[in-house]
Amino acid sequence: MEKTAFILAILAGVIFSNACCTVQNSPVNTSAAQTRFSVPASSYGAYLAGRTAHIRHDLNTAADYYILAAEHAPEKQMLPSQLYLMLTYQGRIDEAVKYADQALKSKDKSPFIHTIKTIYNAKHRQYGEALKNMAACDNEFSREIFEPLIGAWLYAGQNDYDKALTSLNKLLKNPGFRAIYLFHAGAISDYLGKNDEADKYYTLLMGMRGMELSVFPTRIITNFYLRTGNQQKVQKAISLASNENNIIIKNIIADIEKSDSSVNPILSDISVGISDALFGIALILQQESSAEDVAMLFASLSDYIYPQSDLPKILIGSVLESKELYEEANRIYKQITPDQYSYYSAYYQIGKNNINLGQYKEAETIFRKLLNLNQNTPDVYTSMGEVMRLTKRFKDAAVYYGKALEFYPEKQHQKTWPILFAQGISYDEIGQHDKAEAVFRKVHSIHPNKTIKNHLGYILLKYNKNIEEAFSLIAEAYKHGQKEGSIVDSMGWALYLIGRYDEAIPYLERASNLSPSEALIYDHLGDAYWETGKKREAVFQWNHAISLKDHSGEIDKEATMQKIENGKAPHQPLAYDNEKIEQILAKIKKPKKK
Repeated sequence: MEKTAFILAILAGVIFSNACCTVQNSPVNTSAAQTRFSVPASSYGAYLAGRTAHIRHDLNTAADYYILAAEHAPEKQMLPSQLYLMLTYQGRIDEAVKYADQALKSKDKSPFIHTIKTIYNAKHRQYGEALKNMAACDNEFSREIFEPLIGAWLYAGQNDYDKALTSLNKLLKNPGFRAIYLFHAGAISDYLGKNDEADKYYTLLMGMRGMELSVFPTRIITNFYLRTGNQQKVQKAISLASNENNIIIKNIIADIEKSDSSVNPILSDISVGISDALFGIALILQQESSAEDVAMLFASLSDYIYPQSDLPKILIGSVLESKELYEEANRIYKQITPDQYSYYSAYYQIGKNNINLGQYKEAETIFRKLLNLNQNTPDVYTSMGEVMRLTKRFKDAAVYYGKALEFYPEKQHQKTWPILFAQGISYDEIGQHDKAEAVFRKVHSIHPNKTIKNHLGYILLKYNKNIEEAFSLIAEAYKHGQKEGSIVDSMGWALYLIGRYDEAIPYLERASNLSPSEALIYDHLGDAYWETGKKREAVFQWNHAISLKDHSGEIDKEATMQKIENGKAPHQPLAYDNEKIEQILAKIKKPKKK
């Protein structure tokens, strides 16, 4: 698992220019595709149309246009190389193989050509051909993980147990792959009916220190022990399930507890095992942001060889979310059906993506439905709290955040401080200042980073409480956050509030440069200019403030317009201990005046 670096190096040449992006795992043949887009008059026109769709992240349409261009201009050798990868992203592997073969003839040396062909052969039960293509990959990545895993399952398809285990043994060269080895050794033994061996490997896996079983191993191992009548080990596997609050795990466990020895084997075909092996590779690659595109390719192959699996779709959706392609991710999640374990998880992710798309009503509908269906995990309550907060229903937001926190014991609040932080913001917005301060102080004790220091200091100033402590917190945040507009703004605003307007201005000017889209900073800067007699500049800044979206929720637009029209009443500075403030300011580097 630690060998991501060499994987990235080996696969660096696989990704084509602009290959990011939109995955729609719905095979579309060229003739069918021609009915949904206009066919350009020339191959060059088709190529340009393909590039346009490509830039817009519509890879399905881009691939169709490139296919037309390639058919009419076979001398364009670069097109097959683009196409087999692009089609793989779309899960259109049967089409991708044709262009992979063309690219191979034109001396394209990408190892991914044989990777695609291997999985294509395996899908069509051509195990001998698959083994030949796998051997032709001949690169370190293949030798380290792809060949041991996929080769083992291909030999299992030929009922050759000894060769399958010999192939898997190569994984043991890397201690980080031991858990993968044990699981697949157990699964292959299970598939081939070697129950004693399967029990041995599964037991060793569950006995590993710190072992947490993810979704697929939990299903496979509990399925094996249900069929073999070992309820004790069924419960052992359940106890190792990675996250009991995860919607998928929660539903799997509920199903297991209703099952008995009559359950059908999940490992009914090697495609199930190969799909999980490819998914595991994709999962490893996904941990590095620079390898996400390669992860999506392996996830697409995983989905292709066993379309009934929902996990590859979850991973593809996750990669798309990391690229902020939320609508595209939702299209993937909608392919997961209600009879699949990850259906509610995918439904939840659609709701989260709706929040990112600003579709709060749709998101709320989804989360309420999940709660009504008893899919009440802390994530659902947290996201419901987010919808409430973003739609300014702060009282309800605080309640939902509180319900999310109930799932975690006090000792786990080290991990859940963001929920506490959001709850504190909600209390602040409804005027429950004592509760807000108590929550922010608790968050600060758990996770005293610059953001928390800045926020706690800011609200203390807002409440006119502990001015010197507030200044100290903001100054400490500023030391580590001099390039963050919100923190620099707090430093300037703190000086403004105690009446040190000339000193405030350089900070506020710098903050406006660092965060030019933040309306509140311009409002603060306008106030500071007014107090120093720069009235024309103040009006300009106030106008700028109301022309922007207020992300802070603090600007009273009507009040700002009144300032523009009638000027501003003189500010009444907060009382403070000058000596202590001077000591604090002496420790920070002041921005230069304009």
